[in-house]
Amino acid sequence: MQDSSQQHAPERMKDLADVPSFPAVYAAALDPRGGRRRGEPVLPSTAYRVRAVRIDAERARDFDHLMGGPATDLVHPGVLHVLAFPVSLALMARRDFPFPLLGLVHLRNQVLQHRPVRVGELVDVECRVRDLRPHRKGRTFEAVSTILSQDGEIIATDVSTYLAKGPAPAFEDGGSATSSTGGRAERHAFEAPTPTGRWALPADAGRRYAAVSGDVNPIHMSALSAKAFGFPAAIAHGMYTASRAFTEARVDLSRPLRWDVSFDAPVTLPGTVLIAFEDDADAGTVTCIGWRAGRGDKGPRRCFEVEVTTLDR
Repeated sequence: MQDSSQQHAPERMKDLADVPSFPAVYAAALDPRGGRRRGEPVLPSTAYRVRAVRIDAERARDFDHLMGGPATDLVHPGVLHVLAFPVSLALMARRDFPFPLLGLVHLRNQVLQHRPVRVGELVDVECRVRDLRPHRKGRTFEAVSTILSQDGEIIATDVSTYLAKGPAPAFEDGGSATSSTGGRAERHAFEAPTPTGRWALPADAGRRYAAVSGDVNPIHMSALSAKAFGFPAAIAHGMYTASRAFTEARVDLSRPLRWDVSFDAPVTLPGTVLIAFEDDADAGTVTCIGWRAGRGDKGPRRCFEVEVTTLDR
């Protein structure tokens, strides 16, 4: 199979003076002068680093409250994600990045947190991209953000997997990523579990999350701005739904953890999401599935799955 593997050039670390602003990143992504290279896509070997970023107490408090939890001195891992997110987006908004930023689809996310993080800590943030692979709908890659202490200790690693939509890459035998297993992978109908809760998300849920996180991606802000990018309505930030599920799982933030998220279908705003939590105390894992109820002849559709595992058992 031709998997778009590339000869990796030595990584070039570029230090940024500060965390980029979301509006500046999205403005750069919309710049018509930012043409893409033709030919086989290659991920840039440049990594970005911002030193001595303070975990702001007001942001951490507002994030906790937005997710429905009390403010604490221990930082929600969703705050670590939004802390690093604009740095990774700035890397993907570069003119030498092979895919348009605003066309990317967030498929999965994993945060591996090695120790508790306290409000007010100073951390370094490093972001890089890696692992370009073929996909039946285009190509996937990973954006990796590493949060480090001032003395170089890795505190957490945040890995986001994105899909860049496009033609399925060709295989050496003349097939494609779609036909490599005899066509599209068989999809089984989603069987909804018994719900344990229901979220009624208002039309301004995206704007409320943006006010805390800074992420002003137009597809989340309003129906009008979302329609400009091909969506019938505004959609909730995936990491908002994932972070809210994390909070409702009542995870012990004083212990190391792994937070795995997969996104299957967007949550439109306003909208209702049914959720089901399952707690496996023996494994130290809490799982949350969120889905949209079926309508008419359409069955229920899973929107996301969140799994949080406590690691120091």
